[in-house]
Amino acid sequence: MSTIIVILGHLNDEQGNLSAIAKLRCDMALTASCLLKKIHDVKILCTGGFGESFNTTRTSHGQHLKNYLRNKGVSKSVFIDVALSTYTFEDALLSKPLLEKNLINQVVLVTSDFHMERAKLVFEHVMPNSKFAYAEAITCIGESVSQQELTRLIEHEKQAIKRDRNCC
Repeated sequence: MSTIIVILGHLNDEQGNLSAIAKLRCDMALTASCLLKKIHDVKILCTGGFGESFNTTRTSHGQHLKNYLRNKGVSKSVFIDVALSTYTFEDALLSKPLLEKNLINQVVLVTSDFHMERAKLVFEHVMPNSKFAYAEAITCIGESVSQQELTRLIEHEKQAIKRDRNCC
């Protein structure tokens, strides 16, 4: 059976350059991919479409993630279609039919440490019959974000978890 690595997007600039957080997530997926290749047929699904707050280019954010990974040596054949999502719940909703189409129910979910609790909540709700493993990209103050930005991201996640628990 195949295993898929689902990489949750973050943001890119107007030229398509990925944020440090998006790169950390891709790099974590590369680590997971190298480990899993030894025991599984591994595929990768990148998430992210278009939106004013995260991607205003003509290329989907998921494609920017794929381009980054391709530049790191990942084969084109490893990727399945991009989930053209704009937020975490939509990441799960749009990933589900892609996984079903490819007969995949083993998922390694890759996102940032500050985002993982909510991602787990959402993906496990949307895909209750899938088997999940989790790979957290560690967010380092100074290297990937400032203390102020990380504090803002953590607070955003706390509020979103409260909201999502009410709907999930």
